[in-house]
Amino acid sequence: MNNLLSLIRGSFLDKSLDLRIRLFNILAMSGVVVSLVSAIVSAAMGEKLQNAAVYLIYALLASALLWYASKSGRYQLCYMITIVTIFLIGFPFFFFNNGGYYGAIPYFFVFALVFTAFMLEGKTAFLMVGVEMLLYVGLCLYAYFFFIPEDFYISSRNVMITAVFGFVVVGLALSTVMLLQFKLYNEQQKKLDEQNHILQRASRAKTEFLSNTSHEMRTPLTVISVNVQTVAEILEDMEVKDAEAAELLQSAQQEIMRLARMVGGMLNLASMSENTDKQTVNLSTLLRSSAEMFSLHLQKRSNLLKTDIADGLEVYGNADLLAQVVANLLQNAAAYTEQGEITLRAEKTGRVILVAVADTGTGISAELLPHVFERGVSTGGTGFGLYLCKTVVESHGGRIWIESTQGSGTRLTFALPAYEGQFGGEDA
Repeated sequence: MNNLLSLIRGSFLDKSLDLRIRLFNILAMSGVVVSLVSAIVSAAMGEKLQNAAVYLIYALLASALLWYASKSGRYQLCYMITIVTIFLIGFPFFFFNNGGYYGAIPYFFVFALVFTAFMLEGKTAFLMVGVEMLLYVGLCLYAYFFFIPEDFYISSRNVMITAVFGFVVVGLALSTVMLLQFKLYNEQQKKLDEQNHILQRASRAKTEFLSNTSHEMRTPLTVISVNVQTVAEILEDMEVKDAEAAELLQSAQQEIMRLARMVGGMLNLASMSENTDKQTVNLSTLLRSSAEMFSLHLQKRSNLLKTDIADGLEVYGNADLLAQVVANLLQNAAAYTEQGEITLRAEKTGRVILVAVADTGTGISAELLPHVFERGVSTGGTGFGLYLCKTVVESHGGRIWIESTQGSGTRLTFALPAYEGQFGGEDA
């Protein structure tokens, strides 16, 4: 017996199997047991011999389907064979051959509906459950108006026995199925929780490493940058000028600053994993503050900043991250525009707030344009800026896109859901 139970657990209830497959195996084994018990009870009650024979045939059919499905893997086919041959053909036969609704078969109708709902998916499940339900209701109505059970089923004793048999057998079968189902579900949920815990620990470790590394890199970069600037100043004070050395130092300083910006981008990405608190944000105020803060920076290259920001724009999000998005877009516009015009616009359209930063700068080539939001892709920057913008915007339920023509400027737009009081929180 122990060997048989071990074989059943290893072949039909293995945890590596899909949940629906294991459930089918459980239901099929229940069907075998129910059919065998039904055959025994039918013979004991002196019913027609063909009843017991048909019960045995269905027990063999359930066993064959169980074996075939486990060997071939064609479970969907076996599901449909079970539904058609047993539930749609077999149950109506037993219904009329066993006293109609005086017998135990109506209890088995419930078993059929549960099996079909568990095994099939989507519209197919709804369709087949509907077909079965209509068929079974129709059988009961027909039996009420036209079917007269044999004298055996008029006996109160036999009606009682079949009723008790029906709900006990089907109740035990479905109870066993549900208990095993919840056991399987709890096991999978526990495993999923363990995996999520491992992933969270790995994510925290990655974020911590990235943040620590970035912080550690900033100090030596600052020292190197200061030393390079000092050497450059010493060369300028010398009577003999070395143009090549000055050019090399300038190039080194540019690379140091680029690396410093990359470190800043890494810190921003690391902070995103930790800075997830959201609340109501007055986007109008945030955009105007950003524009005012960057106005002097934009004027260094003789650029004119224009703003057209509607009042009362509110979103639900993280103010620091959204401010970083606006800062990155304005910095990009300033980096590729000289003696031009940069425009920051924001408006509400329906339930969406649109924010756009447009410039009259050098634009982006058609080849590079589809890839600008990818990590590490850049026209000369760090490759973190637009990737970070896309990540932040999408984490707020929005989207971002770009329009650009080389030599004619660039327009970056992002859309966020307007806050309409459905989230709660406090004003930023």
